[in-house]
Amino acid sequence: MIVKIQYIEMPVSETMNDRVNQKLDKLGKKFDSVVRAEVTFKQENDTKGNGKSCGIEVSAPGSRLYVRSYSDSFEKSLNESMKDIKRKLRKRKTAFEKRRPQV
Repeated sequence: MIVKIQYIEMPVSETMNDRVNQKLDKLGKKFDSVVRAEVTFKQENDTKGNGKSCGIEVSAPGSRLYVRSYSDSFEKSLNESMKDIKRKLRKRKTAFEKRRPQV
């Protein structure tokens, strides 16, 4: 799997790079159809304190899947985005299995 990580309006974090790669490796082993993942961390101005966002775009058969979550820390945003993308991939996997003819 090809992984691309971007940091917008914030410094690059090697710790977050390691955490993202570790989580995406697990995701790639569970869903072997995932070809590419792009992760974007962005610091935004938010009056509620939820200005740290993480967006994940995954390329798999069919259309691309995209999720974005906002939180008060990048770790929480990453965890929430990973939960959402896993849910979408599971949903797509079951949809493809239902369409496949039974032999």
